[in-house]
Amino acid sequence: MATRVLPPLKALRAFEAAARHANFTAAADELSITHSAVSQQIRLLEDYLGQPLFTREARGVVLLPHAREYFLEVQASLDRIAAATGAVKSPGGRRTLRVCTSPSLAMKWLIPRLSGFQALVPEAEVQLSTMGRQFIERADASNDVVIQRMPMQRPEHTCVRVLDDYLLPVASPRFIQNNRLHTAADCLGHPLLQVSGGMDAWPRWFGLAGLQVPAQLPGPVFDHQFLCMQAAMNDLGIALVPWCLLQEDVHADRLRPLFAHPRLQGPGVYAQYRTDNPLAGLARQFIDWLGLQGHAGV
Repeated sequence: MATRVLPPLKALRAFEAAARHANFTAAADELSITHSAVSQQIRLLEDYLGQPLFTREARGVVLLPHAREYFLEVQASLDRIAAATGAVKSPGGRRTLRVCTSPSLAMKWLIPRLSGFQALVPEAEVQLSTMGRQFIERADASNDVVIQRMPMQRPEHTCVRVLDDYLLPVASPRFIQNNRLHTAADCLGHPLLQVSGGMDAWPRWFGLAGLQVPAQLPGPVFDHQFLCMQAAMNDLGIALVPWCLLQEDVHADRLRPLFAHPRLQGPGVYAQYRTDNPLAGLARQFIDWLGLQGHAGV
């Protein structure tokens, strides 16, 4: 085996803390060293790599584009060292599983079911974080499980489909009561709520209903699906929402499907984990549990 060529560990710790906080002072407080010591360690690492890692701003520091992937890998490596050390020091103790998903999936699907996994595996603690779609493909470098509504491919990772999905138009009970919504064509006369990452969803749904509409339809656009759903609950219009995110709000009669058909097939929900991760067994157990939740339709 070739000898590993590693940068100084102290410099890596300082870099990771400074990048995470976007501030040298906060990193110094966390590491119980001085601001100048953090600066010195960052300069040492930059000299070692032969290129700068941050730009300095009045309120802190910002990672340069080429340093962002490096930060995620360094953070993941330090986290794995900490997890492995904790497992050796306290065998049989609690294990932390880091799970990353979108805000909408976290809020509307995963969190309502998470107590079931905690009851099944009480020695595991799920640490949940969220990222937008444009960043989530990088999240697996620092997380044990990544969940999103599209397949993922990355070397040394396994991706599992945990849920089939489809989209339905929904509105609040009051909106439905106050408006004539008997056919798909009736929806065109009302505000169509949209999500920035799925602007083609409404035209595709209308196409399934046999209606030709413009490729881009007018209507309020939201950053996240849960915001679009909240707008529909507050009578702002009609939303086209994945069924997996709807179930609690439909059961509570906060939202109602307008029609049973057509159903726009969604990409499904996928979970990915790293196969060489020390927590790969726990990650796979969590993903198998996710699949049971998806197939049960709970």
